Amino acid sequence: MIMKIGIVAPSDFIKKINMVVENEFDYMEYTNIIYTEYAEIAGKLEHRQKGFDAMLFAGQTLYNYARKQIKPAVLWDFIPRHGSSLLKTLLKASRSGYDISNVSFDSYKSGILYETYNEIGIDSENLNICIAPEKPFEYDYFDNIYAFHKKNYTEGKASCCITALLYVYERLHADKIPCVFIEPTINIIRETLSRLHLKHIAQVNQNSQIVVLSIAVNTPDEYSLLNHNEYQLALDRMKISEQIYLFAQKLQAAVLEVNSNNYFLFSTRNILEVETDNFQKIDLFNRINNEALSSISMGIGYGETVREAKYNANLGMLKAKKWGRNAVYVVYERKRIIGPIEYEGKKGLQQSKIDEKILNVAEKSEISVNTIFKLYSIVNRYKQDCFTSKELAKIYGISVRSMNRILNKLEAAGFAKVVGKKVVADAGRPSRIIKIFFE
Repeated sequence: MIMKIGIVAPSDFIKKINMVVENEFDYMEYTNIIYTEYAEIAGKLEHRQKGFDAMLFAGQTLYNYARKQIKPAVLWDFIPRHGSSLLKTLLKASRSGYDISNVSFDSYKSGILYETYNEIGIDSENLNICIAPEKPFEYDYFDNIYAFHKKNYTEGKASCCITALLYVYERLHADKIPCVFIEPTINIIRETLSRLHLKHIAQVNQNSQIVVLSIAVNTPDEYSLLNHNEYQLALDRMKISEQIYLFAQKLQAAVLEVNSNNYFLFSTRNILEVETDNFQKIDLFNRINNEALSSISMGIGYGETVREAKYNANLGMLKAKKWGRNAVYVVYERKRIIGPIEYEGKKGLQQSKIDEKILNVAEKSEISVNTIFKLYSIVNRYKQDCFTSKELAKIYGISVRSMNRILNKLEAAGFAKVVGKKVVADAGRPSRIIKIFFE
């Protein structure tokens, strides 16, 4: 698998990184992003970084500066300041005739400097080094570092200046001030590229991790009207099943339908988290709330194996059922649990609202609850609320006269009204078209 990286570095240094990639990392495809001043970085990266799998920065100061300006959208890493690079630079300075015990430094902390000198047999008592304060976000930071080195050299405090900042090196060199630029060794570049590749593989594996969703359709309360109408209950289950499959399609998930009340969805971590905005927008709840009378309980399970993820998903679903609301529990590896994550407008089972609505209509119209619920089921089944009394009587299974009595009561109570007339035969009067509503 080809890994696309963007290399952010100054022109004088970028060739060395390119050489290492070309010679040793044939599975990497690189693009150079060259800069001359740090102020250019944000503009060069903001709209380009998403075209890469990772960004590699030439140094830590550059990396820190870029992070302050823009947010990483892919993997970011930098070539670190290792002691081996410092050793190489000190050797180069020594061979150029400079007194390496008397140096002006930037970009390195005192600890690593003293440690490196100790490695080559120079203890701290014999050192007279100047270390620049590291404040990369300070206004005119690079000019201040240049002035720091120049002052140390002109005042005789340093035999030469050692810098990891190309801008500073070029200015000192132009002023003919002895200076040496710290470059990372080929081995450090190699190690950094290998580390970046391993991070990329880990991220790809994590994003491809199987995640299991366990969804249970909540059983209506034993006193619910929905529980006493088998057809309406079956119709409700079909609507929920349809919405679950549509949700699975969005997640590119495989569906295991255990029974009419339980489902498992198998997706990947990356797709699930992107499509749900990290579980903040699970539109399945809204869809079911709008289309069906029942509610669902959901658990989302992660695991190192599919079996573990499935177990965790079931654990989350059972916790959601106990919560008694439309909510989600997310269960990660080692039983780390997040939840309940609740959703607006889903505080109770919708069927209780339907029961309340039907009881209200029955009470005000003085018609039995069973009759009103059967009419409600017919409206839902045929997805229409306008009928002639003859049509409604035939579906309901009673005489037209009996249906007219029911409709008259509904009309008197404000739950039905005539919205038109319809000719149903060549002779005779037109039939009334009645609109029924339950609000």
